[in-house]
Amino acid sequence: MVLIIGMIAIALLAISVMLAATAVNVQAHKLLSLADGAVTAAADNFELTAGGDQVATLRLNSAEVRRAAEKYLTDVSAGADFADLQIISAGAEPDTVTAHVRLGAVVHPPIIGWLVPRGVSIHVDSYARTLLSR
Repeated sequence: MVLIIGMIAIALLAISVMLAATAVNVQAHKLLSLADGAVTAAADNFELTAGGDQVATLRLNSAEVRRAAEKYLTDVSAGADFADLQIISAGAEPDTVTAHVRLGAVVHPPIIGWLVPRGVSIHVDSYARTLLSR
C-alpha cells in the first residue's frame, strides 16, 4: 500500500512538472511570435534616401524601431496575454538595415506555481531586415 501511494505521488509530481514545462514552452513560443510581429512592424519604418546617381539606400533609426515595436504591442493588446511584458531592447543593428527586438515576460506555471511564486522569466530575440528590391 505504501509503495502504491509513493508511486502515485511520484507520477503526479512528474505529470505536474511536465505540464509546467510545457506551459512555459508554449508561452515562450507565443512571445517569440509576438516579437516577430513587433520587429516586422519596426523594420517597415525605414528612411529612404536617394543619391544623385539614382542609388537609393535604406536606413533604420533605433528610436523609430522602438516606437514602432511599442505601438505594435499596444495595437495587439499584448499586455493582456503576458504578465510583466516589457521591451528589453529594441533598435537598429550597426548595418542600419536590420532591426532587433528583445521582449521579456513572466510565466506562471500551473499546478506547481506555488513553488515559483514569482513565475518563470522568459526572454526572446527577433530580428528583421529591410531590403530594397525592384
